[in-house]
Amino acid sequence: MANIPQNNLAIVLFSAVFLTACGGGGSDSDNGSTANDPQNETQEEVVSEPITSAPVTATPDEQDSEPSDSVPINESNAPTENNPQAALSANNQFSLARTSCGLGGLSVDTALDDIAIKHANYIKYVYANSTPTSFNAHVENKINDISGVTGTNNPFFGGLDFSDRLSNANYRNAQYGATENIAQSVYYSSAGSFLKTDVVATSMAKSLLAAPYHLRSLMLPTSSVVGTGMVLYKPDAKNPALNQGYVLVSHASATRATKDKTVAGVFTYPCQGVTGTVTALYNESPNPVRGTGRDLRTDPIGQPVYVSMPSANKIKVSNIKFRDTQRNTNVPIQLIDFENDPYVNTNYALPANEAFILPLTDALKSCEVKRSADQSQQCGLYGNTKYQVSFDILVDDKNLENKSFTFTTGNVNY
Repeated sequence: MANIPQNNLAIVLFSAVFLTACGGGGSDSDNGSTANDPQNETQEEVVSEPITSAPVTATPDEQDSEPSDSVPINESNAPTENNPQAALSANNQFSLARTSCGLGGLSVDTALDDIAIKHANYIKYVYANSTPTSFNAHVENKINDISGVTGTNNPFFGGLDFSDRLSNANYRNAQYGATENIAQSVYYSSAGSFLKTDVVATSMAKSLLAAPYHLRSLMLPTSSVVGTGMVLYKPDAKNPALNQGYVLVSHASATRATKDKTVAGVFTYPCQGVTGTVTALYNESPNPVRGTGRDLRTDPIGQPVYVSMPSANKIKVSNIKFRDTQRNTNVPIQLIDFENDPYVNTNYALPANEAFILPLTDALKSCEVKRSADQSQQCGLYGNTKYQVSFDILVDDKNLENKSFTFTTGNVNY
């Protein structure tokens, strides 16, 4: 893999953080970001086409459950690939984010690794051998128009859904709860030069930490072990010299020792002192701004703030200030809580003791390079900027507390 010159690194790296809707839909072909640097006419053109799937939690009832016999397991001898250094980079990013805000870190579980790596190879096989019009990266079901590379015809088939894959692998910690987060991206370079795989993995991990519903699943206090697969592939029907695909599959699980672990007081991510967050969220499934009319592709939000208080039955967040300390200006926000939850009565519904604060960045001029007319003309929060977040929190309709912290964004992501 060729190294990108340092002065181009931020532009290329952060082109990969769009989170496109999954859950039944595939990626939008060539619907990414092309960064144009007016100061460097020879800069490689890079287009991103990522998919990031929504989190899933599985809690089988029996510790020693037998593999499901509803669908046969494909025992193919196809070689399984993984980039362990890149997977470790993603794990480290998730673990650092957790420990920075008071949660336990994540240690590698080789059994969970095997499940994640196999599923990453399943997704790779699909995209390397077909151009799907409809594909949910969480599900290994047979799809009619690409039946030859999906379902049991895929040599890496492990189970219809995440719960099945855990059960079929006889993963013992599944009874304590596990989560699955997936990112897939394609880079295009007119010069055939691509970022190192561990750099891409770190970027993918940061993008997941900027997507509210994925962020929530990554910050479960009970999680203590992780298994991650990171694979590369050449996209079907594209010039292999100029296109490079990546798939990141990360699983986290609680264990017997941590299944009841919690946090005291008010938990947030980001929290005091966190640095290097992304500046913008361009899409997520489920859509965090559902029902508002906002199109995140053209009007992204900034790095969201996740608020949780496990010791409370109910919280009400108010008097929120999201301040740019460098420019001495306040950023408007949107609050998502149990009273205005766009996913009430669904699997994504927020409990009464959690909330999301979304910075609305429409008026900001945060892009640092010239953008083409078909691209978003604003890029979320400003890069490398410290933001102060403060709010009041009413606990169980009785006690009023105040929370305040600062965090710092990284380079602008496109």
